[in-house]
Amino acid sequence: MDAITAEMGDDLLSGVRPRFDARKMRRFDSFWNWARQDAYEWIQQIIAAALSGLSADEQPGIDNEERIQQLQNCADEQLVKMLAGIIKVLSASSNSMLEPAIALVRAMHDACKDALGTLPLYHEFSQPMQPQTHVAVTGEIVYSELPRPSEHTWPEYINHMKCGDLYGTPPLMHLREQTEDGHWAYSETYSSAYFGGLSSIAAQGISFAGKTALVTGCGQGSIGAEIVCRLLAGGARVVATTSSYSRKTLLSFENMYRKHGSRGSELVVVPFNQGSVQDIDSLVSFITGNASLGWDLDFVFPFAAISDVGSTATNLGSRSELAQRVMLTNVLRLLGSIKVAKERTRRTTRPSLVVLPLSPNHGNFGGDGLYGECKLALETAFNRWESEGWEGFLSIAGAIIGWTRGTGLMSANNLVAQEIEGHGVRTFTTSEMAFNIMGLLHPLIARVAHRQPVWADFGGGMSRVQQLNAIVGKAREKLNVESQTMKKIAASMAQDYEVTNPVMSAGRASENVGLTPLAKHRTHFPSPQSYQNLQHLHHLQDM
Repeated sequence: MDAITAEMGDDLLSGVRPRFDARKMRRFDSFWNWARQDAYEWIQQIIAAALSGLSADEQPGIDNEERIQQLQNCADEQLVKMLAGIIKVLSASSNSMLEPAIALVRAMHDACKDALGTLPLYHEFSQPMQPQTHVAVTGEIVYSELPRPSEHTWPEYINHMKCGDLYGTPPLMHLREQTEDGHWAYSETYSSAYFGGLSSIAAQGISFAGKTALVTGCGQGSIGAEIVCRLLAGGARVVATTSSYSRKTLLSFENMYRKHGSRGSELVVVPFNQGSVQDIDSLVSFITGNASLGWDLDFVFPFAAISDVGSTATNLGSRSELAQRVMLTNVLRLLGSIKVAKERTRRTTRPSLVVLPLSPNHGNFGGDGLYGECKLALETAFNRWESEGWEGFLSIAGAIIGWTRGTGLMSANNLVAQEIEGHGVRTFTTSEMAFNIMGLLHPLIARVAHRQPVWADFGGGMSRVQQLNAIVGKAREKLNVESQTMKKIAASMAQDYEVTNPVMSAGRASENVGLTPLAKHRTHFPSPQSYQNLQHLHHLQDM
């Protein structure tokens, strides 16, 4: 055992331990309950605001399109009857201040009534954002996200993404097709079909009713989590895995379903370690077996990943090998296990569309272990699809995921995202990248993927930039120098003010430069009393 530990390392040995346990499954499917609660909460907010005397401008809006759409996605006969009853109750009151609430309930009732008998739809309600970094007067580096002034709507976003430049390079996002010599080249035909599907989603939405999906690597703040939300909004049944199974994690998934779950949708959460072979087999058996879920997967998103910051060719260790196992070896094992399950159950006419997370980072950053090697090696799936006979069982859509702000792997680089965009690279939010990926699920592209693998480049032009690591390093150095300079200026101003204004100088100086005054805590103990003053307590002595 000591020899194995010395060879493999603690990170790898502990990282491959199985975590799957079907008894810990949590299923969320009560869309009808959350819809009623959300409707009541919204109505009460309007009533409370009106009765508190708030002006019309200060009251919460009744034209929240996203909230109305969510209620429509969950609408059933009972919800419509409930809203009709509320209208009668409120209308019976002579209080004119209830008019905004009555108008809201009427709008909710009419929208939900119109939605009866229709399929739930995923619509994108987020807004394209841009990164902003500045150094405050205190020297603190502040990062924020602002709406992009040139992209107020998703059609505007799509128009920007499908534009190339004056030198004839492919658009910031595009699809490729395999040429006769085996290379993958920009395809104007497939790209046009992709943007057509994406535009359709932006304008009309898309339904995933009757579809089932598996998403790994969907922790908070991840692209996978955003994908789960969009699948649920469209009415899909989703298995989401988590490697950090806890009450806090389950509550986050419950909130996810509460906000996005729609009619017919389900969210099944199970503990799972993508580094474990046993968990791979157990998970697929759990999903496809008739004794458990008995689902046939339509979509698969193997997005689990492990960061390995600081590992280079000179110090590759046990964690690097674990990361390779999670992001490469066991991804292929997962696909193989799904194929075997389909063969066993004779489901050969409904292939699972697998979206593989590729990357433009092929060692460009450096110091990230075997990340680049894993992403490059996943590209072999395009050839394996034909050479290993995956057709009819699996369809492959490889997505090159560009610089995505806020994810676990890239959040440390948020501060330099604005500088990177100055070099012609488009960076994305997790919502924007999830929206891009949803375009691959549109029937226009899914049908192509069933005939041959699809290669989607969502890199945002990142692969065009030379010496990216050097640019990132200079951007960090520039921010650090500016931060240290501002800190010294702030400290100098505080000292100057202390000399010229000795009374209350610390507080006044911090007000001038935006510094936060330090607390000056004092504890006052009671003063001791003499022995004579405690005569009435002498009978307690030696108790």
